[in-house]
Amino acid sequence: MKTTSFILFILLSFHSVSAQETSKDKEEIHQILKSFMQCIIKKDSTTFNNLFFEGNVNWIGVTKERSQARKLQAKPTITTNYFTDTYTYFIRSIIRDMKSEEKFENIVIQNDDAIASVTFDYSFWSEDSMTNWGKEYWQMVKINGKWKISSVIFSIELSKYYPKKGN
Repeated sequence: MKTTSFILFILLSFHSVSAQETSKDKEEIHQILKSFMQCIIKKDSTTFNNLFFEGNVNWIGVTKERSQARKLQAKPTITTNYFTDTYTYFIRSIIRDMKSEEKFENIVIQNDDAIASVTFDYSFWSEDSMTNWGKEYWQMVKINGKWKISSVIFSIELSKYYPKKGN
């Protein structure tokens, strides 16, 4: 009986330590999300660039079907429904623009101590008007104790055609 109780205690202790580490990682990832949003508002390219993995980072936006159909009506020469870019180009375009902001809601983080997947609903604002919204997915890696964004993919619904409900 004592052996069984001891083993159960050890297992529960290990699970508790693991849960604490995962919780700490989630807090760190939440901080990166906040920093990302603040960098856009403050036009802080240095901090923004430091959020990303030093190697190749995917950056892909895909226009949702109904917004793409409206874009094609307005300009039939637009044949692709996606674009690829870099995070450095994104922040440079933010710095050139007037007032910009990106807002995140319904954040879900799945992680272990080395990799993470972050999903959320986003809305992008320019001059206090929402320009687009959709789902965003990040892949993250923990490099030398620091979480870094390694992939950003997102859907795009154009607010001028399809305003987000609740705004």
